[in-house]
Amino acid sequence: MSGYKYDEEGGQFMTFCLTALLAFMVPYTYRVLRPQRKTATAQGWLDQCGHKVVAVRHLMRTSPIWSTLHWVLLAAGWAAVALLFKKVAYLVSHSEHQVYDPFSILGIAATATEREIRRRYRKLSVEFHPDKVGDVSNQTKAEIESHYIEITKAYKALTDETIRKNYEEYGHPDGKQEMSMGIALPTWIVESRNNWLVLAVYGLVFGVGLPLLVARWWYGSRSRTKDGVLNATALSFFLALKPTVTADDLPLLLAKTEELSGQYVGALRASDEPAMAELTEAVRTAYRNDTGKELVPEGVPAPVARALVLLMAYLYRVESRQAHVEQIKLQMGHYTEKLLTSLLAMSTSHNRLAQSNVIRDMMTCFVQAVPLSGGRVSELLQLPHMTVALAKEAAQLDMVAKHGLQGLWKVPDAERRAVLAGPQGMSADAYAECMRALSEWPRIELVDAYFTVVGEERVSAGSLMHLVVKMRLLPPKRDGSLLRGGRRLDAKDKDGSDSVRSGMASDSLPDDAAAGRESTGYVYAPYFAEERKPHWFVQMGDHKNDHLILPPSKFGDVGATQTRTVHLPVIAPPEQGLYTFQVEVTSDSYLGSNAAKLMKLNVAEQRLASPEEEDEISDPEEDTIAGQMALMRGEKVKPSNVVYADDDDDDDDEEEEVEEEERNDDSDSDSD
Repeated sequence: MSGYKYDEEGGQFMTFCLTALLAFMVPYTYRVLRPQRKTATAQGWLDQCGHKVVAVRHLMRTSPIWSTLHWVLLAAGWAAVALLFKKVAYLVSHSEHQVYDPFSILGIAATATEREIRRRYRKLSVEFHPDKVGDVSNQTKAEIESHYIEITKAYKALTDETIRKNYEEYGHPDGKQEMSMGIALPTWIVESRNNWLVLAVYGLVFGVGLPLLVARWWYGSRSRTKDGVLNATALSFFLALKPTVTADDLPLLLAKTEELSGQYVGALRASDEPAMAELTEAVRTAYRNDTGKELVPEGVPAPVARALVLLMAYLYRVESRQAHVEQIKLQMGHYTEKLLTSLLAMSTSHNRLAQSNVIRDMMTCFVQAVPLSGGRVSELLQLPHMTVALAKEAAQLDMVAKHGLQGLWKVPDAERRAVLAGPQGMSADAYAECMRALSEWPRIELVDAYFTVVGEERVSAGSLMHLVVKMRLLPPKRDGSLLRGGRRLDAKDKDGSDSVRSGMASDSLPDDAAAGRESTGYVYAPYFAEERKPHWFVQMGDHKNDHLILPPSKFGDVGATQTRTVHLPVIAPPEQGLYTFQVEVTSDSYLGSNAAKLMKLNVAEQRLASPEEEDEISDPEEDTIAGQMALMRGEKVKPSNVVYADDDDDDDDEEEEVEEEERNDDSDSDSD
């Protein structure tokens, strides 16, 4: 007989709740008590995380309210786990559906021998026999008899063959028991007086909560592009990014976006107005002194003008006395990097080389928070404790003007200290930290770059070739040699008339295991509100025609001890000839960490198979099964390449006979 019922005791429902709660609390506790660790491995002092100014550290810090909520939820969750565990343990011990265990009834171990079982039974039968227990126990006669029957049944379940077989097969000495199917829900859920409460909970969860969650995810994902910018912003970029847009037009184009002029500027409060007025005046002065132009053109709406001021305040590192204004400025600088990523994708889709380079370099400026057109001054401002005044003075040095940061490393220490650590300069500790950062600065060295076609000696027109770029980091303290365009001044050019290498060697195949990846730390960017790993771009273009052939390909894991190899597939030009391209390797986070090489590509004429070659390739040989079948069908076949020894012997015999006849003829003619 089978039945179907709810969980009247509530044990199954409590067990389900305990399991679900533990499935949430265990990983949540691990996340709270052991925060996610950074996977990057720092190679020195410069690429360690934490090099941020106070305002950025405050912005990146988790709110104490959220921390408190985490701990409250953690404590409440484990308290609920303890209560549920206690409730489940109580229900299990008092359940009417306990598992039958004869060893537990007799009070012996499961490993007890038959002799021990008999001895235990005799003792219990004497102790709990109804004739002896009835006078001294407070139990009823029925309870006493029931207990004695249970002892006897447990004894027989372990000694009697028939009863023991029932126990082993069905888990009970009486044989197969009544089976019931149940739902792990307590009975009170289906009681009529609780119907309104159950329906209200179901309605809130499935009628309100779940649709809101799905709608928030759906409309949130649909409203933004894969780069994380609003669709309206991406559309405005698509319409405004013309070929005539230059570096001077990009800041205003960014300030007009909905995010900067709408969301961030709209977050300013009335109490921020005095600080914004001071910031605007300071930024306009700094911009005028740097470029000789006015920051905000005439006719620009006020929200756009404010967004432009905050952007330039971030780049010129002009601080505000109002913490809220400073926070919005740093957030705008961080978000602008996403906007520039979207602009770069649009510009590269049109293969605009010069415009793409401008946008790519602007991304680096926003990561380092340096002026867009500062040149060597912006490059020097990446160093710690470097001010605009000190950078301008150091940029006047001949080595710095020619080679930037690596030129500053080559300047004698006495001369360098006189410029940077003078009476108005850095302190001794600040100067030491600045030089420490300079010694570890991640210069990129272009070890080699060439074209190759796997399995071919040359590059044919229209073929699929690979651009192979090999590079590594070369910090000044590791090797102080000057690099020009990312290459050593004494580097020998391995290429001859062109940069094509044979693709017949095994190392010409792209091998991910031999790519020379090396884990590095984080970017040294004190004003950027994010800990990010450094990456590099590899691109190829034709500067004469302003045409981007290979769009910037992003890659990372470039270290100083291994040579990083990158294989990039490129389609060769459709016509033969000698082409000149420039390959560039640039950093997405550091100014001055770039390399370039002018490469010549000699494209050979595409080799086409002649009709005879095509027939030879397509026709089977005559001594193969396919050849015999082709002969039977009357089709063409290739002659066999097999040379038989017998045929060679016959040919030799024939040649000897001919030679002997010729000698006889000669002797006859002489006798005449």
